Amino acid sequence: MLLKDDGTCIATRIEYVSGAVSKMRGLMFRRDIPDDYAMIFVFSKPGDVSVHTLFMRFPIDVIFLNKDKIIIDIARLDPWTGYRHVRDVAYFIEMNAGTQERCGLACGSRLVFDADGI
Repeated sequence: MLLKDDGTCIATRIEYVSGAVSKMRGLMFRRDIPDDYAMIFVFSKPGDVSVHTLFMRFPIDVIFLNKDKIIIDIARLDPWTGYRHVRDVAYFIEMNAGTQERCGLACGSRLVFDADGI
């Protein structure tokens, strides 16, 4: 489960991605995702991350987190045109567009999820 630090549920269907091929693929080629879905990308150490929406069929919200799971950047990316580059990212999360507003996510907020053992 993906939660805000105040216990508000953001997503119940979580897919963790840590392998190089699955990170490259992300949500490409999918027709849609459920509203309660989040794909969490896990990195072995913080670094520079670039996200694109090539081969995407729907807009997404991307939440970038540092090693402490604090939101350091948020982007709404449209299909085929979106691109974002962010530094010092330990995790990022892809969700349906509108999740940021619906859940009141903002830079500085902490998220809670269990990525241990991935």
